[in-house]
Amino acid sequence: MQSKTYIIGDIHGCYHTMLALLEKLPKDARIIFVGDLCDRGNYSKEVIEYISFNNYECILGNHDYYMAHGILDTQSGKENIWNKYKTMGHDATLRSYGEDMKTINRHIEWIKTLPQYIEIDRYFISHAFALPYYQRRDNSKFKQAIMVNRLSSKERHGHQWEQGYEEYPIINIFGHDNHDEVQIGKNYYGIDTGCVYDGKLTAIELGSMELIQQSLLKIDTTKV
Repeated sequence: MQSKTYIIGDIHGCYHTMLALLEKLPKDARIIFVGDLCDRGNYSKEVIEYISFNNYECILGNHDYYMAHGILDTQSGKENIWNKYKTMGHDATLRSYGEDMKTINRHIEWIKTLPQYIEIDRYFISHAFALPYYQRRDNSKFKQAIMVNRLSSKERHGHQWEQGYEEYPIINIFGHDNHDEVQIGKNYYGIDTGCVYDGKLTAIELGSMELIQQSLLKIDTTKV
């Protein structure tokens, strides 16, 4: 029997919540994370270590990208997009690593290997709402858009949405754009349900589209 496949939304350092959700899934399941493993929650280091050590598949999220390209600059006092805005939540990530430079460097190299998307049959799994960029998904000019586009974006990031994307015979499953509940359209599922914002972490099973969820465990965001 073929193993079930589950896609898991944005974790943002909520390590204990992630573990609790994984306990609800079949042990032999294929697990794919949509990215944004770090920032805001208390346990970015532990989340990345767990996912990388267990060889889980993961999409590159914008926070992961900013961290990998900004953490060393941040530690040396240089400004970059990761530390420019307090809403990024980078302080929590720095606290989780402390002075553990060996792990930081290893995690940076791992993050740089992550793909922008994964396709399984008719499912197109990305970090952000990338359906309107599907025809251009392998064009490097649209790398940022695929990481940061939202349902409400329309023509932001300097790129128009593709006409007719609503009729594409694929289903885009993505995170990034947090809402209280899963956003469901004709051919998309937005599964970022704001775990780190006192929400819940969502997994969706490919095929049945069943949702399995875990409410935030406060240990992940309580100030330490």
